[in-house]
Amino acid sequence: MPSHPFRKTQRVRRRGEFQHVFEIGYRIPSKYFTLLLAPRSSPPARIGIVASRKLGDAVRRNLAKRVIREVFRHLDTPPAAVDVVVIPRRELFNAPFIDIERDFRTAWGRGSSRIQQNNAR
Repeated sequence: MPSHPFRKTQRVRRRGEFQHVFEIGYRIPSKYFTLLLAPRSSPPARIGIVASRKLGDAVRRNLAKRVIREVFRHLDTPPAAVDVVVIPRRELFNAPFIDIERDFRTAWGRGSSRIQQNNAR
């Protein structure tokens, strides 16, 4: 199976970057996670994942991160200039991958349309 790592340019990495998304981002709740989307000035789309200890032990937190990264890779057309922070919920562990992917796409669509509406103003 080929490896497809997220490069540094594809990740929200620093504390200030996460804070920026939390401050100005649009919060999109869904069944398996909460998405926070914030527009950026330059591409590419970047993802950050916040998996706190409330989610479970290190094994479960890492599993949640791997699933979310894989769903993000499967997006057809990610917006060119968006920072995304994903906060997983415990329900993620009991769901089949296809349901998680469908939920992510739905939340992603709602968030993208919100960003486009506000950029048009």
